[in-house]
Amino acid sequence: MSDPSIQNFFDLKGAVIVEARRQDINGQCTKKDQSCKGSEIRDSRYNDMKASMYLLGNAFRINQTKAPDNLPTVKAAKAFFKEMDKMEKNIKKKKTKDLDSVKLYTNALDILDTYLDLVELPPTDSGNYDQEFDTKVGRFSRIT
Repeated sequence: MSDPSIQNFFDLKGAVIVEARRQDINGQCTKKDQSCKGSEIRDSRYNDMKASMYLLGNAFRINQTKAPDNLPTVKAAKAFFKEMDKMEKNIKKKKTKDLDSVKLYTNALDILDTYLDLVELPPTDSGNYDQEFDTKVGRFSRIT
């Protein structure tokens, strides 16, 4: 559980969500200090995943009468978040052999597979998620 890739998944500075852009008008910087370069927005891959899962789960509605929290997709996403939040707390303790975190991880994977089925995406063992994905907004419109 002390693997750098696991630590990076929960690191709040781990992923660039929105790249920094120039904030000038027609090529002219209008700020007094001439610092027109914007700042990038960073967050953990886990927080990005949480937001995406909730929004995607909420998109699978049949009608608008049902509250989002009552949807099966959102319920599955929240169950996944619950397991992963516990795992995140355990990982921040940086134990080397933590069986509790391993159990939480396997439970979370089972819940994630249920969620992926509900939102009509391939399961985790399909091989689609083995490649590196770009986390920048608007880079590609879909998984290819």
